[in-house]
Amino acid sequence: MLIEQPDSQQLILVSPILPGRVEAWRRFVQDMSEGQSEAYAASRSRMHIQAERLWINETADGAIAVLVIEADHPDVALQALATSQHPFDRWFRQQVLALLGHDLNRSSFRLAPDLLADYRSQPPDPLP
Repeated sequence: MLIEQPDSQQLILVSPILPGRVEAWRRFVQDMSEGQSEAYAASRSRMHIQAERLWINETADGAIAVLVIEADHPDVALQALATSQHPFDRWFRQQVLALLGHDLNRSSFRLAPDLLADYRSQPPDPLP
């Protein structure tokens, strides 16, 4: 899903975490943001990613990973992430494949998914 912001756009990727891989996903994100923070920052800077947030949502049916990338051109950033040969970026792709089952080199994420519903509340009638 692509959400436009005044100075950038957000790309939201949502994926189930493979069964039995939830703790490995948590360790991966922790290692990325703490143990490899300089390589992580350099990677995202090369791709002109202004912000990136990762969540985990555990449900009765399994865990879901949510990744939000904020960039002027998230499609270009995602393509760079899928093809970069920098060691950190290759490691990132390997982890995404092992933990989520997605090969970023072969994935075809759509920046604008098919909108099926768009509810917005109507303002209440003015008081007499």
